[in-house]
Amino acid sequence: MSGKMVKLSVHDNWNTYIEKFPKLDVYYSKEYVQLFADVEEGVPEAVYYENKDGKVFYPFIKRKIPLKEGYYDIVTPYGYGGPVLDGDRSVITPFYSQFKRDCIDHNIITETIRFHPLLKNHEYMKDVMTVDYIRKTTAVNLTLSLEEIRKNYASNNKRNIKKANKEGVQALVSKNKDDIEVFRDLYYETMDRNNASSYYYFDKSYFYRQMDETMLSKTYLLIAKYKEQIIAGIILLIGKDYAHYHLGASKTEYLPLRPNNLLFDAMVELSKSLGLKALHLGGGYQENDSLFKFKSLFTNNNHFNYYIGKNILNDKIYHELSQSVMNHFSFNSSSDFFPLYRRKN
Repeated sequence: MSGKMVKLSVHDNWNTYIEKFPKLDVYYSKEYVQLFADVEEGVPEAVYYENKDGKVFYPFIKRKIPLKEGYYDIVTPYGYGGPVLDGDRSVITPFYSQFKRDCIDHNIITETIRFHPLLKNHEYMKDVMTVDYIRKTTAVNLTLSLEEIRKNYASNNKRNIKKANKEGVQALVSKNKDDIEVFRDLYYETMDRNNASSYYYFDKSYFYRQMDETMLSKTYLLIAKYKEQIIAGIILLIGKDYAHYHLGASKTEYLPLRPNNLLFDAMVELSKSLGLKALHLGGGYQENDSLFKFKSLFTNNNHFNYYIGKNILNDKIYHELSQSVMNHFSFNSSSDFFPLYRRKN
């Protein structure tokens, strides 16, 4: 069944198409994609597809491939994304067939999708591309009462929240723009502590732009204060159905006061008060690591599966580019890194 595909650039009005989808989450607005297109040194694009059985909306970042002039790859922005379907699953095959042809015609070599664990959009995309399980994520079920949610917290988590309160740490929603700068500095300190890759050191303007409201999201900055000093913070994204823990930061010397436990509890309370279905805390850096275990203290082990989709759209050019990188660095083609030609060491 053929259908109509509309390609959207940064100059087009995406909201006309976004309005057609009741389930789109915070990661699907043009503003959000633009934010991370700047991080990725690419441009925001999207496609809308429709036939008589349903419709699909799919935003992504198009990046130039530095190794080969005139060639590109596409990737979903930081967070979770991928095509969202409204209608019958049969729509995916004609949509993707047309989309893939268009990518090939425009010298797009690979596609990488970070699928949305709560929307489970990997389920209908696995028919048309390679889908790999990466790790678990976890979320608080906000359909329960706040009392029940807190009752389900792990016992050591409850103790640490009490400790933070007893020490005089306060968690609150910040209304002060100057606090964003303080959060940014704490965030950089946290990235240093975690030996994070350079990708996560977002530039200074990023933090202000992330606070802007979009058609699909509202952003909150939650802070933990101790003796009038901000010692930790969280950026929380609020969508139609879900809240998302986006970025966290804390001052190393105050970690024993357990500000993060208190902040996560405040994040749960705020998200619950806004009438949402779930607060998605995400996962760890690796399966079942200490970060994931910390997040699971709040969720009663309510876990989801995170998948990544990978597609090589031009085998010849992909292998040519990958080979040149492999010749330069000491690794082989069995590396899990994708796309291989973007590996730096």
